[in-house]
Amino acid sequence: MSTYNCSVIRSSFLPRSAPTAGNFCGSSHHACCTAPCSRNLPMALIHRTIAGTAAAISVLLPSAAAAADGYWLDQYNALLFIGLFRLDKELEEMKQKGAAVVMVHADSLPDPLLRWIAWRANRLKLKPVAWIQRPTANNLKRISKISGYKALQIDDHFFAKPPVEITSLRSQLRDRELWCSFQPGQFNWQTAQLCDHVDIQLYRNTCNSTIDAAYRLGVAGRKNTAIAVYHDGSDDNERGLNCFREALQRSGNRLFVFKWKNPEYWLTPYTKRFWKLLARIRSW
Repeated sequence: MSTYNCSVIRSSFLPRSAPTAGNFCGSSHHACCTAPCSRNLPMALIHRTIAGTAAAISVLLPSAAAAADGYWLDQYNALLFIGLFRLDKELEEMKQKGAAVVMVHADSLPDPLLRWIAWRANRLKLKPVAWIQRPTANNLKRISKISGYKALQIDDHFFAKPPVEITSLRSQLRDRELWCSFQPGQFNWQTAQLCDHVDIQLYRNTCNSTIDAAYRLGVAGRKNTAIAVYHDGSDDNERGLNCFREALQRSGNRLFVFKWKNPEYWLTPYTKRFWKLLARIRSW
């Protein structure tokens, strides 16, 4: 049986008039506390206490939804998944791992395929975002008209050499959101105010240097500015994310976690088989 921090349960979730977390009727002692159970409590108070404790436990237990805010879907992977009729399965897996957003690398994919991906994502209640990495005026105009996408995301490639004014891009999008992902040296408040989602790409740095950078940029404590962190799915990376979560919670910023199913995701099984086969041939 799991054990819980009873002082947290008492102070954060139970009513001020409620008994301590150890005073639950039905057993002489609660699993994690030592206070004896009182059997004379009013039923309404008992029900309220149990409800508060259930809420506490749901918060204290790890949540799968914290794993990833979004997945980056590379255009080559998108073609592969569609060609193998496994796009729905991949999107469902992203959803199960906690993703709320699928960021589609939209530069070179044909319009019909982009619409298909958006349709399948919306069906699963994954928010499809078209991410542009080769921003040209024509490309931005084309992508902004494709149906099904809730937002268009521009990144450091756009801000390095904007092909159009960001105000003009906003007007093209009409009722869709504009997501902006900045490198630290590109960030400025005037531009950020034109974006519906703002994140700063600090994910290649250590936990401490990331927090230091947030303070240097003057974004610490601003909940409308997220710190983007890349998660490769490994246990080591998960431990690193715990540091980010704790530190950014203290600084008051949001953490935007994204994963990337890069080509190695599906190439690795085949390359492993190839090298095993080659080793066998050499051993003959």
